[in-house]
Amino acid sequence: MKLRTRIALVAAVAVAVAVVLVSAAAFLAARRELRSSIDESLIDRAVVIQRLADDPKGILGTDGPMRPPLGLLGGRGSTFDTVYYQVTLPTGEVLVPTDQPPLPIVDTDVAVEHPSLEDVYVDGVHVRMIAFSSDLLGVVQIARPLTEVDATLAGLAVALLVFGLVGVLLAALAGLLVARSALKPIDDLAEAAEHVAETQDLEARIDIVTNDEVGRLAARFNAMLAALEQSRDQQQRLVRDAGHELRTPLTALRTNIELLGRASSYSDEQRAELIEAAEAEVKELSALVGEVVDLASDRYAEEPLEDLMLDEIVEACAERAERRTDVQVRVDAEPTPVRGRSSALTRAIDNLFDNAVKWGADGGTVDVTVKNGRVSVRDHGPGIDESDRERIFDRFYRSPSARSTPGSGLGLSIVKQVVDAHGGAVFVESTDGGGATVGFELPST
Repeated sequence: MKLRTRIALVAAVAVAVAVVLVSAAAFLAARRELRSSIDESLIDRAVVIQRLADDPKGILGTDGPMRPPLGLLGGRGSTFDTVYYQVTLPTGEVLVPTDQPPLPIVDTDVAVEHPSLEDVYVDGVHVRMIAFSSDLLGVVQIARPLTEVDATLAGLAVALLVFGLVGVLLAALAGLLVARSALKPIDDLAEAAEHVAETQDLEARIDIVTNDEVGRLAARFNAMLAALEQSRDQQQRLVRDAGHELRTPLTALRTNIELLGRASSYSDEQRAELIEAAEAEVKELSALVGEVVDLASDRYAEEPLEDLMLDEIVEACAERAERRTDVQVRVDAEPTPVRGRSSALTRAIDNLFDNAVKWGADGGTVDVTVKNGRVSVRDHGPGIDESDRERIFDRFYRSPSARSTPGSGLGLSIVKQVVDAHGGAVFVESTDGGGATVGFELPST
């Protein structure tokens, strides 16, 4: 069942429930008002007769003490038109006007103790009857037909039913129209999703015409498509660039292996040079594969976030860099708490140190500053050209001056990926006196 159909059904059911409740309340109120008027008229007549019974001379007349004249009680054609009377004398004799059918006999004891109003049928006519006791008259029963009341209530019930059904149908139609209009953006969203699923076309977008929840959903969908498109482009570029970068060390390694296959024609010194070159290519190839895997899989994302001291991580990385190289690393660090992933930040800082050592002057130093979530690593090398600053964090990017040096161009890309995952930003700056400053800044806690 479509969503718009469900909305229309919900609207129809809601209106139907409301109509039923309102109609029932209206019907019961009308029924109570109509029947209360009948009850009041019956009670008024009972009061009149009770007063007459209190005057024996007025009610007994010439018929004797045991037979009150029915003319005083009234009947059909009297001033109490369409009213039925019946008297059950204390002797047990039942007096009924000649022009009316008898009323059902009531329990004398109940009538004496509890005057009651009830519905009964007399010759198929629905009547409302009151029964009460009088010392002189015995049990008196007065009834009025409910024919007009029942007809009025029946007509009201039919009217409520008809108007209720019309209201439900109109509500369902209105709900369907409103749902169709309100859900059109969602239909467009569903069609766009189906189009993307069928064609893999990530350039599809949805026109945003409202600022409501549906408009925000469309905006998020467009943002998701843009992110997927960017991710696919980056993946394709990564594969393409990785294939290009892998081709060079693989070719050199294959060449060295082929030359080693003819080792009988080479001296021991030449064979040692070939083996050393092959080992260097294998090492570079291993490093490149590891960096490609890090970029493609983002394996550090699985590490949980924790509260860390960024200055302590930098100092540990600086000590490790000094052990591996002959470069002095000078650290100026202030306590800097951050929330992040220890292994990922360690890898990013190691890459910054490797980049600074690689481009620093021979025998120079690397200066590191840690303050307020900002890590700055400065080398004392030739610096970075203005045209290269915006691209040094791109994958596999290597400036013309760096193409003759070892490396894959992925080190700073990994730094940017780690920093982006932590909600930070990378930067590169020129430094007075030579060299360059590369680093990142994280939100501090």
